[in-house]
This record gives sequence, C-alpha cells and structure tokens, in this order.
Amino acid sequence: MFARALLKNIMSARSHKLLAMVVFDHLEELLAANSLCVVCEQKFFGTDTAVFSRGVPTEPSCYPEEFWSWVAQFDTSDGMIPISIAGNQFDALRENNLDTYIFVLDNYSSARTYLIVENIEAGKVTDASEGNALELMQIIASRWQCLRAELEAKREYRQRDIKEGKYLDVIHQREQFIEDMNLVQKIAVEISNPETLDELHRFAVESVREQLGFDRTALMLLDIKKRCFSGTYGTDENGNTTDVHHTQYDLHQLEQEYIDALFEGVESLVIIENAPLYNDGTVIGQGWNGMLILRDSEDTIGWIALDNYIHRAPITDFQRQILESFGSLLSQIYIRKRQEQNVRMLHASMVELSRCMTVRDVCKSAVTFGINRLGIDRLAVFLTDANCSYMQGTWGTDIQGNVVDESYYRSELVDRTIVSNARSNPNEVVFDESVPIYHDFHIVGFGWTAMTMLTSSSGEPIAFIAADNLIRRSPLTYQLREVIRMFASNLTEVLLRTRAQEAVHVLNETLEEEVKARTKELQLANEQLEIMAKMDPLTRLGNRRMLESVLEKTCSHCDGSKQTFGLIIVDIDHFGLYNNCYGHMQGDIALMRIGSLLQAKAEKNNEVFCRIGGEEFALLVVNRTEQQVSQLAENIRFSIENEAIPHEDNEAKGVLTASVGYTVMELSRSEFNFDALYNQADRALYSAKARGRNKVASFVDTAQLIE
Repeated sequence: MFARALLKNIMSARSHKLLAMVVFDHLEELLAANSLCVVCEQKFFGTDTAVFSRGVPTEPSCYPEEFWSWVAQFDTSDGMIPISIAGNQFDALRENNLDTYIFVLDNYSSARTYLIVENIEAGKVTDASEGNALELMQIIASRWQCLRAELEAKREYRQRDIKEGKYLDVIHQREQFIEDMNLVQKIAVEISNPETLDELHRFAVESVREQLGFDRTALMLLDIKKRCFSGTYGTDENGNTTDVHHTQYDLHQLEQEYIDALFEGVESLVIIENAPLYNDGTVIGQGWNGMLILRDSEDTIGWIALDNYIHRAPITDFQRQILESFGSLLSQIYIRKRQEQNVRMLHASMVELSRCMTVRDVCKSAVTFGINRLGIDRLAVFLTDANCSYMQGTWGTDIQGNVVDESYYRSELVDRTIVSNARSNPNEVVFDESVPIYHDFHIVGFGWTAMTMLTSSSGEPIAFIAADNLIRRSPLTYQLREVIRMFASNLTEVLLRTRAQEAVHVLNETLEEEVKARTKELQLANEQLEIMAKMDPLTRLGNRRMLESVLEKTCSHCDGSKQTFGLIIVDIDHFGLYNNCYGHMQGDIALMRIGSLLQAKAEKNNEVFCRIGGEEFALLVVNRTEQQVSQLAENIRFSIENEAIPHEDNEAKGVLTASVGYTVMELSRSEFNFDALYNQADRALYSAKARGRNKVASFVDTAQLIE
C-alpha cells in the first residue's frame, strides 16, 4: 500500500521540484539520510549550484573537477554509487565522505543530473538494495528524465513561437513598408505640380503629417550666407497647420547633431531621442525629434522638422527609410519647381519691362512688378551716372506700399555701409538687418534693407535697386535675394536697350542740327542693336546671322596664302527625349547652361560659338592644328558631360551628353567654301552619333573608315 502511494506521487509530480521532494522524503525514511541535494552539471535549470537540497549538504563547488569527470562514467542503471569505490582518487574528499552515495538521475548530455546523498550507513543501503527498495529509484530517474524532456520541448516550442512571432512581425512591417513606399510615390505625384513654391511648402508639411502619419512637421529653409533658417509652414500643439513665415532663427540654436549633419553632408535623416519638444521656441514636452534634410546636390536647401509630441510613438526603421525616400523625392520636386518659378518670373518680368518705351516707364514697371509679383514690401529704382556720383529717384514705394513718383529725389551718394557694399559688389544683392529704414531722408521703421547696383557688361554703373520689409516685416530669405538678383539682371538688360533706343530716338529728332556731335553715339547705339540682333536670345550665343558675319570677317582677313580652317559642330544627344521627359522650359534651362559652357570655351580665343539649330552649335576656328582642334572638341564634349545635367532617358550616362564632329582643311581665300567645310564636319558628327553618341569624331577618321 505504501509503495503504491509513493509510486502515485512519483508519477503525478508535474515538476522537478515536487519530484525532488518526493525523493528526499523517500530516502529520509528508507536510509535515514539527512543531507541530500540534486546537482546539474550544466545550467539547464539556470544555475550551476545545487538545484534542490535538504539538510546541509556539501556545496557542489567543493568537489574537485576530477570528481565530476569520474562520476560522468556512470549511468542511471548503476544504482546508488558509493564514493568509496573511487579508491585513492579523491583522498581529501574520501576522508569526510565515505558514507556519501551518488545516483544518476539524468544522463542526458545537456542536462546531466546527479542525486548526492550524504551521511548514511552502508548497511542501510545494502539492506534496501537486497529488499529491492531501491528499484524505485529507476522509476524516479525515468520520471525525472520525462519531466526534463517535457521542459525542454516546452522551451523549444516557446522559442519556435517567439521566432514565428518575430517573423510575422517582420512580414507585416515589410508589407506596411511597401504600402508606405507606394504612398510616398503617390504623394510625390500629387505634390509635383503646385502653383507656387509656397504651395509646395504647405503640401510637404501636410503630406508628411496627414498621409505618412507623423505627429508634427514643419518646413524650414536654410540661408547659409546669413547662417540662419526661416519657417514656412508648421504644426501647432493640436496638429493643425500654422503659418510660420514670420519666424527666423540662428543656426547656433540647433542641436549640435543637426549642425554636423547639415555641414558634413553625410546623413539625410537625424533623429534625437529624449529631446525637448518646442512650439514657437517654447518647450512643450519631451520625446524624439528629427531633421529630414533636403539637398540640391551638395548644397542644403532646408529640412523638414518632425517630432512625436501628440502620440509619443517611437519611430521605426521602416519609417526612417520612408522619410529618407520622401526627402529625396521632395528635394527633386523642390529644385525643379524653384527653377520653373525663376524662369517664369524672369520671362514675365522681361515681358512686362520690354513693353516700356522709355527708361522712366521701365523703372515704374520694375517697381510695380516687384511689389505685385515678387512679394517685396517696398522697392525703388535710382538712376546714376558712369562715375556713380549721385542717386536720382524715378519710381518707388511710400510707407503704405503704394507705387509713387520719386523723381524729386536726388542726392549725392551718402556714406552708408549698404551703398558702399553695393558698389563693391556690383550685380549682387547686399543687405543689412535690424537697421533703420528710411523714406525721404526720415527714419520710418526698423528691419532689413537690401540693395544692388546694376552695371553694364563693361562694368559701367547704371542704376540702384533698393528694397526693405517695412510693411509685413517678413524675413529676407535666400530665395528672395536670389529672385531680386535675377530680376535685377533682367532690368539691367532692358534699361540698357531702352536707353540705347532713347538715344537713337533723340539722335533721329536732332539729326539735322547735331549730326556731327551725335554720329558717334548713334554708331555705338546701332552697334549695340546689331549685336543684339546677332545674339540667340536663349543661350546668349551667336545666331545664324552672327555665323554669317564671322564667315565674312574671316574671309576678309585672308590673304593669298593658305590657312588652316577648322569647324566644330556640337549636337546634344537625345534632346527631344529630354524635352519630352522634363518639359520645354527645363529644356531651355539646359540649353542656357550648355550655352554658357560653349561661350567660355570660345571666349578664350576671341572666337564665337553660334547656335545654328534647336540643339546644334558650330564653332569656326582659324590657324589651329588638327591636334588642337581635336583637343578642343574633346574638351567641349567632356565639359558638357561633366556639367552632369540629369537626363534619365539617356540610358548610357544618365546625364545630358553631346556628340561632336569636326574637320580641318587648309585653304586659300579663293578656295574657301563653308558648305564643304560644314558637310565634312556634319559627316563626322553623324559618325560620332552612329558610334553610340557622347563621342568626338573627325572627318579624316570617318573618311578612312568608309574607305
């Protein structure tokens, strides 16, 4: 009856601890043992000491390493093993442990477990063994091993479930990431064609917040020259869009991590954890905040500021990748939109100004355009002489922002810092901040004032443009300074042309009376008009009329001896595809950039590059060797490629490239035939394109290849 109850307790034990207690109770009664412990060699139970014990057994750490190596040879079937059979292997141990027995509960290699029973009489063990009372230990060992197997299986199942859970989380996150990336592309399409840059600023802030799911966002624009940044649109504490155009902060107010990212140009997204969160410069809480940097190549445009003030949720790695992708797309959209806006502004201002017939009308139109179209509070135009000895008012703005006649204003150039800076930096916008603002020699407020001095191509002063922020007190941003600079460039050109036209008009009216005195001025004015007639208005290179003039001039200087004539023809690769991809306005910008490169190559030798077709240019050179012409052609091709104008449809390079063909002929004046020269260069150009484009080919090589 007793053995049956004990067996029931053994088989019903659901843990090693309960089973150990049953074993301890059984051996205390059977062998009168009072010091027992269960030891596992490995950390299967989370410890390397006695797992369970009763009484005051010897600590497992007191046994030498040799003891554990010796006992490892036994198995569960060996029963109760006395230490005394070890002979003299453990003399120091045997002196005090002759009545100690070992029983192997579990011989599993990863969880080898022993029952150590101390201070029992050998006779009791012998009697229990002869009476088969110790056979129950085999059942206990089997149950112990079963419990260990169950525990091990439970652990494996748990690890499997943990891994499966993590795997499912990763799958879910990846699926969500793919959805979010598709959303990023969709947002980029939605905001790609805003009416104005300001509308793009607002779209960007609201898209990151409302569609990408971030708490609060703001778009800041960087002004590196002033070492400050200004706001556009932001988010209040309730998650609503706010207008923050009035805000401007110094760069030193940023965290050092942000400053390093802005100027080292490595990271595009920086997140700072456990940071103070601000609203209009006031701390409102703590969480993470971040900076998503927008760049134009290596130049920083600004950044989108983010934080988790509302929901306080952490930012995930997938969200970081989404932000970086969105930032890259937004930068491209911003750059394109800024270029488009500038081109539209330049075109619109040129149209407005060109309608005027007099210098005075031009000045009035310029002031009106600046106030109504450029967003400038107050603007005035002052004329000056070649010596820059005075400032003569034309049209300006009163303190209410109305366009008024200021022809009454005239003064010698005052000794003011901003005037001196404008004279020292012609055609650049100089400015002072937090200074008095004047109107008719009286201080009417404080804010920023800006000025630029307009000069002709020869450096002769023409006029001054002055602007300030008296009315709306808006900050002077880098974008506004750039707009003023480009507008001033247009105004310079129109003023020069109108002044020349006025001079021609005056000369015509007084021709009979002052024919001798005005002949020289009329000639200069006509020369200016003639030059303009021979200029391509888009690229500022020569046009076909200029090419005809160059040919006539070249032939007139030839004597009877033979001279070397070279002709280089440049044709932009896949330009039709470029226009289809980026639009004709962007195509015009690309032509302007390439025109500047070609002009620089020609001006070094007083030569003239001419635009002879939509994307085709020609340069006639005289008295250069074949090698020199070849080197020049290669330099031209490399410069265009190195300009790195993006062209995704040009699969070979990914940037805008050009094919170049040239020929060199030795001819006398009587033999000179431009058509023959052009046909040879054109055949060479065709060869360059046939060889894969972005190549330079000579007529000689082409002719040899055909032969």
